[in-house]
Amino acid sequence: MTFCSINSASSVWYHGAISRTDAEALLRLCKEASYLVRNSETCKNDFSLSLKSSQGFMHMKLSRTKENKYVLGQNSCLFDSVPEIIHFYSSRKLPIKGAEHMSLLYPVAIRTL
Repeated sequence: MTFCSINSASSVWYHGAISRTDAEALLRLCKEASYLVRNSETCKNDFSLSLKSSQGFMHMKLSRTKENKYVLGQNSCLFDSVPEIIHFYSSRKLPIKGAEHMSLLYPVAIRTL
C-alpha cells in the first residue's frame, strides 16, 4: 500500500526502490538543490528525500505518522501526501539542519528506457 501516497505518473522525481548509493550516483551529475524521492531502505512505509547540497548529499526521511500524514525530518508541519511536501518545499526553505538555505529546485526525473 506504499504507492497510494505517490502517483508515480505525475511524480517524475519518484525513483522507487533505489539505494542511497544509487541516488547519490544520479545526483552527482546534477546541480545543487537537485533532489529525488525513493523508498526508505530501513522502513517500508517511509520514503527518503535525497538532495544535493553544497556540502555533498543529504538524505532526509519522509515519515508517515499514525494519523496517515507525512512529515519531513522532525521539524516540518504535517502533509497529506509526499507530493504535497515536495510542492511546499519547492518554494520554501527546508526545515533541515544543514539545508536551511535550500529549497527543492531541480527534480531528477526517473529515466525510462
